[in-house]
Amino acid sequence: MQFQKDIFISYAHIDDESLIASQKGWISEFHRALEIRLAQLLGRRPVIWRDPSLQGNHIFDQQIVSQFSQVALMISILTPRYVKSEWCVREANEFYEACEKNLGFSLQNRARIFKVIKTPVRADLHPEKIQNVLGYEFYSTDPSSGRVKEFGQVFGQQSEIAYWEKLDDLANDICSFLEGIESINSVTSSAGANAADASAGTVTPKQRKKIYLAESSYDTLEFRDSIKRELQDLDYSLLPNKQLPLVAPVLNAEITHFMQEADLSIHLLGSGYGVVPEGTQKSIVEIQNEIASAQSAAKGLPRLIWMPESNMPTDDRQQTFVDKLASGKEGIAGADLIVGSLEDFKSIISDKLKRLEEEKKPEPVTLLSNAAVASEKKAKLIYLICDMQDMDLIKPLEDVLYDNGHEVVIPIFDGEESQIREDHIENLKICDAVIIFYGNANELWLRSKMRDFLKISGYGREKPLDIKAVYISQPDNASKQRFRSVEAEVINAINEVPINKLNTLLSK
Repeated sequence: MQFQKDIFISYAHIDDESLIASQKGWISEFHRALEIRLAQLLGRRPVIWRDPSLQGNHIFDQQIVSQFSQVALMISILTPRYVKSEWCVREANEFYEACEKNLGFSLQNRARIFKVIKTPVRADLHPEKIQNVLGYEFYSTDPSSGRVKEFGQVFGQQSEIAYWEKLDDLANDICSFLEGIESINSVTSSAGANAADASAGTVTPKQRKKIYLAESSYDTLEFRDSIKRELQDLDYSLLPNKQLPLVAPVLNAEITHFMQEADLSIHLLGSGYGVVPEGTQKSIVEIQNEIASAQSAAKGLPRLIWMPESNMPTDDRQQTFVDKLASGKEGIAGADLIVGSLEDFKSIISDKLKRLEEEKKPEPVTLLSNAAVASEKKAKLIYLICDMQDMDLIKPLEDVLYDNGHEVVIPIFDGEESQIREDHIENLKICDAVIIFYGNANELWLRSKMRDFLKISGYGREKPLDIKAVYISQPDNASKQRFRSVEAEVINAINEVPINKLNTLLSK
């Protein structure tokens, strides 16, 4: 079906009143910016319609409603005034009814009403037809005071940057939706065997992986949005694709349903505990992780859990939750727990998705001779991680490793930072064992290398390391004397090279 107008913006008059007399109102500026950004993305000027003469004392205008059948989608700008306005709520309901009579309310799992939340309003107060529709939040909440600040120029540079990022997210999603409708119209208008399917409004899309990107606490929303943006750009299908209810029994059922559809689940943990739904003592963040863990145990759902490197829980409940995961006691089934930077985590997500795509491809069959098989079993690759200032000190250890018939790889230090990082990750993926040489480097360096043991499967490694060890060398200090680890074997070589202990270790 061809539409005369692309978008209708539904809003309350008071929300377009500017706080600064010389500036346009929020709605007017939003309309202008969205129109320009969409034109850049679509390659044509979109037809966006709203009633600029709207006044607070206007009664519901049936002439507006009569045109809804010719509009592809609606943007409802939700505020406290919007949900109290009979006019605005009726616009949402009438547009919903008009959608049901042409193409339906949702196309390819996307609703035809986009919710822009300018000022937060409780979900149960949203117009009934769109309570479950995902919203675009154009505001932030101060975690310490709970005070809300709307995105826009008037509240400073950071708020303005957040405004443009969120508007760009919205514009990209609307562009994708409108192009989907154009694709349906193109198929519908074409003759041939596809006409029957096209007349039902169906297009066979390319099969995409479905990723459950878990709802997170407020302090990680910016990170989640960044990941969401990049996954959408890569054309992955993201779940949940609607607003999750905040009543425990219904919430659990909804999450379980989405998890059963997902090919991968991604969870972000921050300092905050997150929203606690009605009827439970656990946050939505912890509930999602528990359900995902159960799906992993039952059906092998792969999962990635990420925490920022300097994460410091501000809530005792969050600290307990994090400790349980870090200890591997519960909630960790099927998951790789990654502690590091967001960019590292994005690389891990990319590697994980590549591996999931490759799982469908049949592995080539290679026939090896008996000699080759023996060679395969004998040759082991050991990644010897050291700091640049210890290059001369590692020679005695290298000699022992080579004398035992093993190949040794050491880090590179020359080149672009990205190349050095890529080589480091590749070594972690292909080696049989990792030994960290702890000599002149400081304890922070050691901790960063130890964290790679937690990230290693997320980098794309498919089997556990045969050996994880820390080799402690000169110079001696108090930090080295008290160093212990459950994660790795500790080899004390401060006074001499412990040949016997190394040989015992390598025999594994």
